[in-house]
Amino acid sequence: MSRLIAMIIAIAILATGCTGGEAVNGPTMTQAEALVRVEQLIKETVAVIRPRPRLDLYRPSLNVNSCLDPTDGGSEDRIVIGRSYYLRDIPRYQVAEVARQVKQYWEQQGYYIEGVSANGLNIAGHSQPDDFLISLASTGNNDVLNLGVTSPCVWPNGTPEPSSDT
Repeated sequence: MSRLIAMIIAIAILATGCTGGEAVNGPTMTQAEALVRVEQLIKETVAVIRPRPRLDLYRPSLNVNSCLDPTDGGSEDRIVIGRSYYLRDIPRYQVAEVARQVKQYWEQQGYYIEGVSANGLNIAGHSQPDDFLISLASTGNNDVLNLGVTSPCVWPNGTPEPSSDT
């Protein structure tokens, strides 16, 4: 894995911080619901890509990660759910066109595009209205793209765990 992908995944996890509109200590979607939404965002994006890529799961993205440095001041006991896939079987000469298709689709969906690299192959943004982090990143010699989605911070069961204070 390239250093760029590792950096993007790390930034995605940290930047997700809890930027969603959820109440700081109130209910959130559950871990299972967050995973369903992550996979939905990936599948919907991939559906518009031509030529159709083969999804190759980036296995470390299967891990459930802690909500580090939440920006809403909420609990660090929450988690973030993410998935990342390499988009295989796209000819190198079509990688830039695929990145353009992804960006155009996200814009049409009303997603907030936070940044795009000079070559257009690295894109970061947020789905709306639920604020999942979405990213597309080139790997290696810009010949393979990686599509990733990370949830905002959520409580595993959708609600804060009961306090042990009595």
